Amino acid sequence: MNQDSTKKNAVLQVVPRLPMLRSQDIVSDILQVEHHHQPANRESECCLPNYLLSIHLGQPIQLERTIDGRRSSNRLAEGDIMITPPYLHRKLFWDTDAEFLLLRLEPKLFTSALYESVDADDAQVAPQLKICDPLIQQIGLALKTELEIDGLSDRLYAESMANALAVHLLRHYSTRRREIRSYSGRLPSHKLQQAIDYIQAHLAEDVSLEAIATELGMSQYHFARLFKQSTGYSPYQYVIKRRIERAQELMMQEQHSIANIALKVGFASQSQFGRHFKRLTGVTPKQFLQK
Repeated sequence: MNQDSTKKNAVLQVVPRLPMLRSQDIVSDILQVEHHHQPANRESECCLPNYLLSIHLGQPIQLERTIDGRRSSNRLAEGDIMITPPYLHRKLFWDTDAEFLLLRLEPKLFTSALYESVDADDAQVAPQLKICDPLIQQIGLALKTELEIDGLSDRLYAESMANALAVHLLRHYSTRRREIRSYSGRLPSHKLQQAIDYIQAHLAEDVSLEAIATELGMSQYHFARLFKQSTGYSPYQYVIKRRIERAQELMMQEQHSIANIALKVGFASQSQFGRHFKRLTGVTPKQFLQK
């Protein structure tokens, strides 16, 4: 039996309860986010093809682990993080109700991020049983907020966060030290205009960071860094800004419902549109129309 078949047969996940919340399928090919609340004195077992980041959220627990036959025990407090690379078999047992956020990152993110490494040798992220990492926690909690609000339905936002995590993990937790290129300067003016034109032409669609970067013939990480240094906005922030500006134009020119305008400018729902509209303009769409 070849290695790929062995890995395929080894994939498993057994947990006492399904997650309370999980992200939508629209981003599942790059990232899955799950909010779990598991009962005390129970056991879970998994061996998955993803990179797993588990961020402890609730009260402290005593966690017993068996990883590839090796046992260990740790007291986990809020903010403690575990990192598990693909196909690492682990069993967990905990003594208290456990609340945690589970991020599943697809390996292709790391393949892409490796192109940003100064040396091209392959490297894997090493298992981490208990770490404190403010950036991972910050990104995790931001994803949790989006998950709670609209199911993490914005692909560009998910891509931006997932790519940042992949680069960070390779830089700090690789089996060998990685030096990731730091890009300075700005996009050439013609490349910047090409990116802006692409965004404008696809504003009503589910704009993808991968698609914009491919259009420019650049990696996602390279493009995102230089775009922000050129405009002052991340690609995600810029797309949201342009969508709200386009919505304002439509609201002044046409008689459309707020829900229809939200869809016409690329938002997944009226509530998502309303949240960003008020954040950027200070008023709700309804209040804007009444002016």
